[in-house]
Amino acid sequence: MVGAMANNGRIRSAFPVTNGSKDLTPNSATASTTGSEYGPVEFSREDVEALLNERIKYKSKFNYKERCENMMEYIKRLRLCIRWFQELELDYAFEQEKLKNALEMNEKHCADMETSLRNKEEELNMIIEELRKNFESAQIQLAKEQTEKLAANDSLGKEKEARLAVEKAQAGLTEELGKAQGELQTANQRMSDLTTFEKMNEFEEQKQTIIDLKSRVEEAELKFVEGEKLRKKLHNTILELKGNIRVFCRVRPLLPGENNGDEGKTISYPASLELLGRGIDLIQNAQKHSFTFDKVFVPNTSQEDVFIEISQLVQSALDGYKVCIFAYGQTGSGKTYTMMGKPGNVEEKGLIPRCLEQIFETRQSLRSQGWKYELQVSMLEIYNETIRDLLSTNKEAVRTDNGVSPQKHAIKHDAHGNTHVAELTILDVKSSREVSFLLDHAARNRSVGKTQMNEQSSRSHFVFTLRISGVNESTEQQVQGVLNLIDLAGSERLSKSGSTGDRLKETQAINKSLSSLGDVIFALGKKEDHVPFRNSKLTYLLQPCLGGDSKTLMFVNIAPESSSTGESLCSLRFAARVNACEIGTPRRQTNIKQLDRLSLG
Repeated sequence: MVGAMANNGRIRSAFPVTNGSKDLTPNSATASTTGSEYGPVEFSREDVEALLNERIKYKSKFNYKERCENMMEYIKRLRLCIRWFQELELDYAFEQEKLKNALEMNEKHCADMETSLRNKEEELNMIIEELRKNFESAQIQLAKEQTEKLAANDSLGKEKEARLAVEKAQAGLTEELGKAQGELQTANQRMSDLTTFEKMNEFEEQKQTIIDLKSRVEEAELKFVEGEKLRKKLHNTILELKGNIRVFCRVRPLLPGENNGDEGKTISYPASLELLGRGIDLIQNAQKHSFTFDKVFVPNTSQEDVFIEISQLVQSALDGYKVCIFAYGQTGSGKTYTMMGKPGNVEEKGLIPRCLEQIFETRQSLRSQGWKYELQVSMLEIYNETIRDLLSTNKEAVRTDNGVSPQKHAIKHDAHGNTHVAELTILDVKSSREVSFLLDHAARNRSVGKTQMNEQSSRSHFVFTLRISGVNESTEQQVQGVLNLIDLAGSERLSKSGSTGDRLKETQAINKSLSSLGDVIFALGKKEDHVPFRNSKLTYLLQPCLGGDSKTLMFVNIAPESSSTGESLCSLRFAARVNACEIGTPRRQTNIKQLDRLSLG
């Protein structure tokens, strides 16, 4: 019997039912037992066909009761089969709806993915286009810089030719003037033989000739002065394009008690137009050594005249450049006087206070153009290869009895060429008076000592840093400039300094750091792959100034007395090597968001 229970009481497993291409199994739809007295029943295709083709057999043709019972049983099984088909159809409809919903979700997901991919593709195309434009702009800028460099070289060549022409013309005019004066003397001798009228006419003619010649000489001298100004401008332009370190040489005056005749015996200055104001000759053991720098200051040069020569370099810091000016030389050669000046004497102020006055005055004048500047100051010294914070209010943090700072001021350089000194005091300043007060405070904390070469010898390297942040409110342009002013400790021979004890240790540390500076300059001059900046705290601190994109100027200070000839020759040779170093083209820092406080750019 179709759908009947097995003898052991378990439901007989359904046979597969073929419905088109689908197999109907017990897992496809759950069989309903509602209204069935036989429990859960499932039908296969053969069961349905057998049920439909089943013929009811009767024991007795006239036994209607039996026939009714059999018919009722058959109808019950038909109803059960029909109900099973209805439930199976509902299950298939439910599954079909689920598959339809899943298909719609997948199609929507695919559409979202396609849109996202299309947006990513557009973004990548925009980035590629922007990179292409940046590359083209960089190529144009490089071509422009090369053209400017070639133009500057051409202008320098023309200026040299013009100067030579002026010198030649001046020599010719001088010769003509000499001839005219000779003719005038001859005419004076002949005047006794001429009439008074003829003598007066000839005298007036000669006088007019002399006036004309003097006018031509004055005009030639004016052209020479203008040519010299142009030469300086072109020279500075070429140095910036080449990236050289500029070097100024300053010879201090003889001090009371020194032999006044020594200077004339050991140091002289070329008088030729080519080397005037740029050359210096030093004589040692009857041998002459000649050097040429960007500028040479003779002993009677005033502090103001020295500052005028560097004022444009200070202006560059306000324009967004990194600027470094440092003084180098033996003990007692005038480094600290050049950088700091003479306390209490307005006329003898040094470069540091004059630079600050110019910066604050320029800042005030630029307010009308929409510029606002914020200035930050830090000061440190390197004493016995240890960094000391000279603006720290904690005296124990500045120095201890053994000269070692308890604070660790680690030096770090970032990818932009900026230098961080950990735990260094950095103060905002509003006026030059505030900075002067801080300079006095730093000077009191700086290490000084007495040696046989100097009563008040600086025993450390002093680094003054002014960080400049400017913004133009009308153009929204931003600039970041740094001005580093450095007074190096003086080099000295142990045999001459007479140092012992702590002074001996200081002298050894100073000479070692200056020797490391020489090694760095030597490596830069030879363009070696490795430059030993890490050999000392001084060279590592100066790395952005010596090997980066900074405008760097070195003052080499010379003592004129004959006893210092050996040290002066060493200083001049070192300065010549520095002048030949190419450290890279200075780069202006503009359109940059305000950076964290730094101690050295």
